[in-house]
Amino acid sequence: MLFLMQGPASVSEIISHLDVSQSNLSNHLAVLKNAGLIKSSSAGRQKIYELANHDVAQLIELLYNMQQNNSTKPQKMIKPIQCARTCYDHLAGKFGVALFEKLVEKKAIQHPEGIAGKDGQFFSKELELGPDAAGVFSGLGVDLTMLANKRRRFAFGCLDWSERTPHLAGALGASVCNSFFDNKWIARKANTRAIAVTTSGKQALKNLVGLDVDWIS
Repeated sequence: MLFLMQGPASVSEIISHLDVSQSNLSNHLAVLKNAGLIKSSSAGRQKIYELANHDVAQLIELLYNMQQNNSTKPQKMIKPIQCARTCYDHLAGKFGVALFEKLVEKKAIQHPEGIAGKDGQFFSKELELGPDAAGVFSGLGVDLTMLANKRRRFAFGCLDWSERTPHLAGALGASVCNSFFDNKWIARKANTRAIAVTTSGKQALKNLVGLDVDWIS
């Protein structure tokens, strides 16, 4: 399920990543599909699997948060994507958290009850646009008017499993992520959810929201 967080994948790609037998994988995929957690489509002779929807992605992130403190999983599986990654369709890791904090600082997003930006109560709570939202998000290439009729939560703080503080999720978080890819400010690293911030992306973020991400390779 974590592997599918980065996007659709064929059976052969999943087998290669997980190093399991096809029969074992098929059994697991059937269980997940029957439970409504994943869906499949055909592309020629290939069967392509993906998460059923963004709610499933949030569920995975929540479950990962619950077990993280007692996890005995080797750290080498976590470190490559702690810095900057996608969480289904929004930005996460140190990069996503830093961006979230800048958006709060720039009064682009806020909690309705005025909770401070680093407060844990931001986790999974609905967010609203701040007084300077229009200018900030316009600069980031996000058309807020296009999000009004999206059939998903508008914006909320998703607790980042590696940083333990929120990053921006929901329709707004997805639009920010899509805009960054469209503008080529970020790029995917091969076979992982990890992302790189491009030279133009680093300059744009510094100019637009004062976010210095020169530490991201």
